[in-house]
Amino acid sequence: MKLKWKFFTSVLLLIGMLFILNLVRHMVFERQQRAQEVRQEIAQFSAGEQTVKGPFLVLPLTETISKLTEQQTPQGKVSAWEESSSRRNIILRPEQFSANGQLAVEKLKRGIFEAPIYRSDLILSGRFALPVLSHYEQQPSSTREKISSRWGKPYIVLSLSDVRGIQNMGGTLAADSLNFEPGTLQEVSTPSVVAEATSGEERTVAAAPAASNSLGGGVHAMVSLPAGAQSLDFKLNLKLSGTTQLLIEPIGKESHVALAGNWPHPSFSGNFAPVERSVTAQGFSARWQTSQLATGGNCVKSDCPSASLGLRLVDPVDRYALNERTIKYAELFVLVIFGAVFLMSVLKRIEIHPVQYALVGAALALFFLLTLSLSEHLGFAKAYWAAAAASTALLGYYVSFVLAAWQRGAGFAIILTALYGLLYGILQSEDMALLMGSLTLFGLLSCVMVLTRKTDWQALNLRAVSE
Repeated sequence: MKLKWKFFTSVLLLIGMLFILNLVRHMVFERQQRAQEVRQEIAQFSAGEQTVKGPFLVLPLTETISKLTEQQTPQGKVSAWEESSSRRNIILRPEQFSANGQLAVEKLKRGIFEAPIYRSDLILSGRFALPVLSHYEQQPSSTREKISSRWGKPYIVLSLSDVRGIQNMGGTLAADSLNFEPGTLQEVSTPSVVAEATSGEERTVAAAPAASNSLGGGVHAMVSLPAGAQSLDFKLNLKLSGTTQLLIEPIGKESHVALAGNWPHPSFSGNFAPVERSVTAQGFSARWQTSQLATGGNCVKSDCPSASLGLRLVDPVDRYALNERTIKYAELFVLVIFGAVFLMSVLKRIEIHPVQYALVGAALALFFLLTLSLSEHLGFAKAYWAAAAASTALLGYYVSFVLAAWQRGAGFAIILTALYGLLYGILQSEDMALLMGSLTLFGLLSCVMVLTRKTDWQALNLRAVSE
């Protein structure tokens, strides 16, 4: 009966430990979610993640189509002209596009939480090749149809994912200064034609109804096209702030992008890897080069497949990510410690009460909770070792009385310190975590098998039954 009772209490103890560890795991998730909410709040009152798309040269075209129709009336057939008007935008992409940016990154705090924000100085430059405008005008299909075309005031447009980040903006187009105003002027249900023009060749790539706002939010500036000009050079100076991420879409037939900043932990994101990169403790620099063959064509609408490049500001010592990785090893860690206590009790023939196991398990669970709470104030490394030191001291002191010898308690503390050090090494070596963990478990199992190779388990079972 006593053996059955031990087995039953051991199962209850394991279930209780799993419940406690799940509570700690839920706490880590809750704090992680709160940190994400704070980052979103910081983005709401500053500026969010930024995606820069453009500039584009937009040529508005209004066409009036008159068709001669015949209607049957009591007086006979009557001929009349019926008119309908349509508006569409010819959107020109740059033939050459270059973007150069310098980022100044700082951390903005709210309480104990923080998020990286940046202020960037961007220079967007390049050249538009101008097409022959008559190429885009519709022609009558018969003598019963007339079409008159009227070109509107052209303008240059730049799309931004969060216009609140614009601190200052200016530029020139063909040596004329640009005066930017809010909005991209892409009207509802206005068809758009995305076009490219190169010297001696014009080609319409696509014509389709645009979305309600095909370029999203952004700014525009009215321009004048010089008579007879075949190309226009542009240069835009943009001071833009944002949070966490900056992406630039390579919109040119040929695109060159260079970014640099003072953040030592960039994560290069988007669809293209840098052709050159340098990351040091003082900051980073990177350069991209793409062509229209790689970017995939001429879609400019907001719902087009993404073709972007840039970077994300990553915190390599994200305390919640490290706590999440730590808690993944909690069950295995507790099982190893329980096994160590059980092995000592078997080898030294000491009876250990389930309540004593429960207290040891509670101390181990508090280690993970202490690591989480302290890391919000001290940083993960200091918090981890402070919690490990407290847990080791408490358990070493307690186990010395449970096992009836201070030498055994000191040995247990040494084993626990080694395990904490090993766990920390696994956390720091993410790429080698599986290998280190597998080798550790193999080593622990080997030690148990060597230490218990002469233990008579059947005799221990019979002694427990007789007692």
